[in-house]
Amino acid sequence: MTAKGGAGTKRSSDNIDLDLDDDDDDDDEGGGGKRKYSNKRNATSTGRRKIDIEYIEDKSKRHVSFTKRKAGLMKKAYELSTLTGTNCLVLVVSETGLVYTYATPGLKPVIAHEDGKAVIAASL
Repeated sequence: MTAKGGAGTKRSSDNIDLDLDDDDDDDDEGGGGKRKYSNKRNATSTGRRKIDIEYIEDKSKRHVSFTKRKAGLMKKAYELSTLTGTNCLVLVVSETGLVYTYATPGLKPVIAHEDGKAVIAASL
């Protein structure tokens, strides 16, 4: 039988062997009929890697990291304001001097008003 959407891919349920009996298992610990599967992570998976927090010398890698982390920071600000009902204002200034902002509706006038823009410019 062919799988839907697969161009010529054949599936056969006859090839699936769960082997739930314990008569030929050497590593079973006496719990007859127990599956070999567990919810534990596979020892070969690497998981999330920690990186050292230090300046990234490579400009393209630094730009990619900046873009991803800026998006993550903006998302966290959104989540904080949504979950707690607080007003948030986040300003991020790139190496090139571009200013990226996130503001909840209560603080958007600060960004839009000329006095607010002057305060932001003075703090840079």
